[in-house]
Parts: sequence; structure tokens; C-alpha cells
Amino acid sequence: MKRILLTIASVFLFALCVEAQDAKYKALFIYNFTKQINWPSADKNGDFVICVVNHNELASQLTTITTGKKLGMQDIVIRKVKTVDEISKCHILFLGTGVSNAANMEKATGLVADASTLIVTERTGSLEKGSAINFYVQDDKIKIEIRKDNVTAHKLQMASDLDKFAR
Repeated sequence: MKRILLTIASVFLFALCVEAQDAKYKALFIYNFTKQINWPSADKNGDFVICVVNHNELASQLTTITTGKKLGMQDIVIRKVKTVDEISKCHILFLGTGVSNAANMEKATGLVADASTLIVTERTGSLEKGSAINFYVQDDKIKIEIRKDNVTAHKLQMASDLDKFAR
């Protein structure tokens, strides 16, 4: 019985470590998106806000990476959001697998439809529902896919370098 409990605990701890590592890589990607995407002049005032919906580990990793950093003259602020209903103005909106289902994607894209918001997801099929950048795993590596028309629909410009990393 002890052996079974130890095995279960080991698997659980391993899963937590993998999730934390995935969150760290995704946070680094998202931070680098701030340098690869150009927002309109009107959005370059005040704080640069990255909203993370219902993904505490990613929000924590982003906070660690961005503490004390600026994008131009803007302080980078990470805003943890519990539900899609709480989304307000943000430059980057991250919707994890738990909230990027069809109903939430439709609601989220509707809430930021007129804003210059980069929508980033991690669920297969999200690009077709309005996401600009989607994370996926291939050969145990985190990769990205991009839908350029979803980038430009939000009045954003993407650096050509970003295409090199995308499917």
C-alpha cells in the first residue's frame, strides 16, 4: 500500500514539475511576443497589461519574468483573471485550455473585438475561433502556430521574425 501511495505521489509531483516547466516556457514566449508585435500608438500609454485567465502558474511565471521590466515607456503588468467575464482592457490575453472552449472563446473574442489585443491560447482549434497565436506540443517541445489575419484584425503588426518559430 505504501508503494502505491508513493508511486501516486511521485507521478503527481512529476506532473506538477512538468506543468511548471511548461508554464515557464510559455511565459518566456509571451514575454517575447511583446517585442515581436507592434501595438498602435494609442495603446502605448499607461501600463502594458497581460491578462492571464485562470492559469495561476503561468501568471506567476510571467510576473517573475517581467518584474521591473518595461515595454518602451510602459510598465508591464500581469493581471490574473479568474473568468472570461472579468476580462477588461489588456494588450495580451492568454486563455488556457480550461477556458479556451468554444463558448468562452466566443465571449472573450467579443469582449476584445474592438481592442488591439493579442489573443494567445493553448487549445487545438483556437485559431479558427479568433486566437492569433496558439501553443501546441510536438515531440515534447512547446511550439506556436500563428494566424496572421487574427493578428491584423486587432490592428496589430507582427515582426517577420516571429514567422520563423511558427507552424
